[in-house]
Amino acid sequence: MRWSKAGFEVLEIHAADGYLVHQFLSSTSNQRSDKYGGSMENRMRFRLEVIERVRASWPDDKPLFVRISAVDEAGWTVEDSAVFARELKARSVDLVDCSSGGMTGRSVTEGRPAKYSYQTPYAEQVRKLADVKTMVVGHIIHGDQAEDTLQSGKADLVAIGREMLNNPNWPMDAAAKLGVGDPFPMMHLPYGYFLDKRAEANFGSRPSTWQTGVETE
Repeated sequence: MRWSKAGFEVLEIHAADGYLVHQFLSSTSNQRSDKYGGSMENRMRFRLEVIERVRASWPDDKPLFVRISAVDEAGWTVEDSAVFARELKARSVDLVDCSSGGMTGRSVTEGRPAKYSYQTPYAEQVRKLADVKTMVVGHIIHGDQAEDTLQSGKADLVAIGREMLNNPNWPMDAAAKLGVGDPFPMMHLPYGYFLDKRAEANFGSRPSTWQTGVETE
């Protein structure tokens, strides 16, 4: 498969958030009367066939992830996701990435206050019910927040999306906040070299998000 030849180490199939593969799962959007519609077994068929073809082409020693909407606004439940996740595991999918929603114009959180880690309970439930590894995304902002998710067994991986757009150096920032003594080597080599050199002068060794501002110094 060309993705592997190009050097990619992980492949994720996006089958969530109202996109085509997700639409086949939903009894609301899937009104087919052939073998791809009707029962849950039939509605899962297209998505499982896609995954089987990808897994057959993707190297066995490289992880394959599948992103799902663990719940949606059209009636899909965590219990349904657990049934589907067990089918994924049987087809050598290594991890289930738990998002939510996407089937209507409204959010699954509509009418509820926004909060940190709002999708984490879905990943935790799918993980327990299906005995699969899960990844979670959604309003994960802080390093200690992500670390608690992992250490408490709520998910096996944490994905950072929009917060990386806000702070492209989030991994280094989080490492510093979590007590990693020398976070700079995780940066691209030239960046890490110059940041480490500046830190040796005892100047700017902590991320700017940790500093109080020049007027207080």
